[in-house]
Amino acid sequence: MSLHPLQSDSPVIVYLDFKSPYAYLAVEPTRALERELGIEFDWRPFVLDIPSYLGSAKLDKTGKVAEQNRSTEQWSGVKYAYFDCRRYASLTGKTIRGTVKIWDTNLVATAMLWVRQHHKQALHAFIDAVYEPFWKRELDVEDKQVIADLLDGLNADGAGFTTWAYSEGLAQNTKLQSDAFTAGIYGVPTYVVADELLFGREHLPRVGWHVAGQRGPAPDIEYPLPSSLPALPPSPAHISIGVDDSLDSLLALPQLSALLEQHGLVADWFAITPRKAARPLAPDDHSRSASHKRLRTANRQADLRRYAPESPTDSDFKTAIVETLKRMNIELHSGGPEQIARPALPGIAVLMDEELFIGRQHLPLIQAKLSA
Repeated sequence: MSLHPLQSDSPVIVYLDFKSPYAYLAVEPTRALERELGIEFDWRPFVLDIPSYLGSAKLDKTGKVAEQNRSTEQWSGVKYAYFDCRRYASLTGKTIRGTVKIWDTNLVATAMLWVRQHHKQALHAFIDAVYEPFWKRELDVEDKQVIADLLDGLNADGAGFTTWAYSEGLAQNTKLQSDAFTAGIYGVPTYVVADELLFGREHLPRVGWHVAGQRGPAPDIEYPLPSSLPALPPSPAHISIGVDDSLDSLLALPQLSALLEQHGLVADWFAITPRKAARPLAPDDHSRSASHKRLRTANRQADLRRYAPESPTDSDFKTAIVETLKRMNIELHSGGPEQIARPALPGIAVLMDEELFIGRQHLPLIQAKLSA
């Protein structure tokens, strides 16, 4: 089997990893877009090397950290990621339990390749049969017999997979992972559309716009919501908003202001403490970690070109934000609640009572909560 990491008979390639809760949350809205467009996407496995960019940790039987080599900032990002994923999982009744270790998903990725090649009609059933029990801590994706039994349950020949995996399948998967990373895939979900790599389900509106012929203005990012939402708590009693010097803040400001005005709400606005500049990478550092950081930087630059309203090569939006705030008669204060003074990630930070949202991709859910 030979799969070019960026080429397919389908106009859209979808990369996912079963140990990513963000990829799990992307499955249903991605399928919904498939149905809307009337085309079949090309679903492929990608195996994240989490320790190379987020460090590693392992819990003991009581749930306490037994081993770890993460910085305070890395822990902050991990904790927010799980909180964020559980928030969206609850909207569709999904369960996301924190994993006790960083799982090796090469075997289950190889099983996905087996299903693609020999039992393609069962591909989506396979994806569901892995994701749901894995995130309930009910599926050991490193156990070859567990994977074989799962395949047998889908009439996908578990014994045949085991033989193939240890003769050539795992080697094929290794090559596919290496080729994909070399081609610029570093996270999941990633969508490959023509010559664009779009990392994150928040780009699904742009994927659809691109495939449908790019008619009209390109849509902004947003996390898709299910067609029906469960009962949401009443509108928050207090809202604090943290603004940094990012494109995300610049694009979110007018939208947030309009939402507040629509619902007759007032927020406290604060300046986010600037982060320290990242230490420059050594030119001769070709480690996986350094390569990942370069790819992430390239992705941020690509997002500037896609979504920046002006000066797409300029990543300093401070002046434009100051001017926007002046037009909106908003004064930023210093300090503020701890959650928004220095949030886990860059971007606009919205604290609604005690619930934190980082990034303008949350605006649809913020709108729904304000309307509750």
